[in-house]
Amino acid sequence: MKEEIHHTFEKVVQAATEEDLIVLQQMLNGLSNKQAGNERTYFKDLFLMEADFDGEECEVTIPVTPLLYNNFSIVHGGVTATLLDTAMGVMANRLLPAGQQAVTSNLTIHYIAPGTGSRLKAKAKVIHRGTQTMVLEGTAFRDDGTKIAHCTGSFFILK
Repeated sequence: MKEEIHHTFEKVVQAATEEDLIVLQQMLNGLSNKQAGNERTYFKDLFLMEADFDGEECEVTIPVTPLLYNNFSIVHGGVTATLLDTAMGVMANRLLPAGQQAVTSNLTIHYIAPGTGSRLKAKAKVIHRGTQTMVLEGTAFRDDGTKIAHCTGSFFILK
């Protein structure tokens, strides 16, 4: 398998555009970070997500790169949804005691503006915290401060 991957890698690099190389570098850096044990998931490293939690609010940021684009060269709506879901999920899980986890049970997203610029940021806060479910609110912004999406998410608490 390694030989086949090496052969494919060589072909891809030889035919790569500058944009292809940016995407490939991002993917390789993510894999390298995962192998080094810096992160627990490939997902977080692939998208270069950074999270900050202050106890009241969670903020997750990602750089805008060609890997995130849709056919119109703007950030794919699914990536924006993932960014919001991640911010709310991190927030929910940071608030739970050891031995409990929260998983998404519903997302309702309203897209407001295109995802462009150099970074996207999502902020999350708790609306309701029960014993079996939590409801959070998330808002995503471009780096120029423009709001691009707003959502609410329900999270089921696993015990």
